[in-house]
Amino acid sequence: MNDHHLFDFPTSEDIPVLSFMWQTCFGETQEDALFFLKNRFRPGETLILRNGAGMPVSMMTLIPARLNNVAGAYLYGVATHPDYRGQGLMHLLHREAVQYLASQGTRFTCLVPATHSLFSLYAELGYEVRFYRARREYYNLTPCPFIDLHIPSMVDFTAMRSEYLQRLPYRLRLLCPDYLYQELRHYGGDAVSFACPNDKTGYAAYTLSGSTLYLRECNVDFTPELGASLLAYTGCRQITVELPEPGYPIGMYRPLGTDPFPDDFTAYLSLCLDT
Repeated sequence: MNDHHLFDFPTSEDIPVLSFMWQTCFGETQEDALFFLKNRFRPGETLILRNGAGMPVSMMTLIPARLNNVAGAYLYGVATHPDYRGQGLMHLLHREAVQYLASQGTRFTCLVPATHSLFSLYAELGYEVRFYRARREYYNLTPCPFIDLHIPSMVDFTAMRSEYLQRLPYRLRLLCPDYLYQELRHYGGDAVSFACPNDKTGYAAYTLSGSTLYLRECNVDFTPELGASLLAYTGCRQITVELPEPGYPIGMYRPLGTDPFPDDFTAYLSLCLDT
């Protein structure tokens, strides 16, 4: 490693530079960058690389996660200052992060590549595609008796989601449920709940883009009635439903040491701060 670079954990004084890197790397506004840094920033969960003057020039957030009941880390917000790109700093930071996480008893790391081209880059670092989603689109849903939709509390939403994930054979859960709910609403989405015929309560978590509603997660089977109700509720004209089944690749996985899972496992991943 270049002697002019130092691995470190950031402090609150580093937030302006981290915000700048976030904006330039992800094309987001200062408001969006500060939303994450003010609501989810944990100094001990973000690793940075400083230059010789002590300024952060590369960053990587290590969000605690569970794949089933196995402890792992979700790598998020990987960014490098524009003036320091092309120097292999991300590789150095990743190597340090993996060593640090392994020393803390973390069994795996996982991530969602920001672009399709990054899948091959992360494959070079030992990652394999293990997370998939399927997607179906619906247009012109026939009007029908609408379902009454309600806004659940964050506590109720988290409890319903936890029960839903327990039904799946392999599921990744980020250990920041409060922030997941906040982030969903910050980017114009929301979660609604509704009564089901079996006396259970269903929920639907969604985001919006133009006239399209993206149903990110739902704990019951999608029906035309639910779709029409969501469109009427939001004023959208079409709906794209994301499903926990084989489809397109979404995320990658790397064990740290002996792999605790079968070689061919695939897992469910949604609401992973990828809005």
